[in-house]
Amino acid sequence: MSYYQLSSNYRRDVFFSYTKKNTYNRFDLAEGIVYPLDEKLFYSVDKFDTYLNKYDILPTIGGVLVSLKFKKMIEGLGSDCQFIPAVITSTKTDEINESFFVMNVLNVVPCLDMENSEYRPLLKSMPDGPIDILSIKYVQNSLNGHHIVRMREYTENITVDDIFIKACKEEKIKGVMFVKEGSTQRPEFVEI
Repeated sequence: MSYYQLSSNYRRDVFFSYTKKNTYNRFDLAEGIVYPLDEKLFYSVDKFDTYLNKYDILPTIGGVLVSLKFKKMIEGLGSDCQFIPAVITSTKTDEINESFFVMNVLNVVPCLDMENSEYRPLLKSMPDGPIDILSIKYVQNSLNGHHIVRMREYTENITVDDIFIKACKEEKIKGVMFVKEGSTQRPEFVEI
């Protein structure tokens, strides 16, 4: 079984940003911590593109935004993810879109092959702190039957397996990309 990093591809170079209106710390969304509140999460973007709702995953700063279709596909795989309703606001027009969910991946699994990957400390002053991965190799069979996890060594990395990719192909999930093992500086992507 091969593993890949989940990524997004949106027509326009833009990020949907987690806003200060939220009371929940956005970094907790990258730690596999259950979102405790019964509240929506807020994001902003400069403008809504006419094709926005045709995408199933959006490029974000903060937790990953996914469509209802993508949410249902992931739930069908039996993966441990929490989906929190999102409110996206256009900063130009104040329009609101509430058709996306914040995907909170709850499984945090050690799956980075530390011996065969190339990485360095993100901050030189913290050699045992967060890492910057230059070349990634995964430990075989480390996802333990899960189809989507957070990488314990670098929790911003959402890792998926071949079954997840197959489901995305079958469901025709739009905007999703998968990065193969190897260089993160010059990544290779799975064709879907």
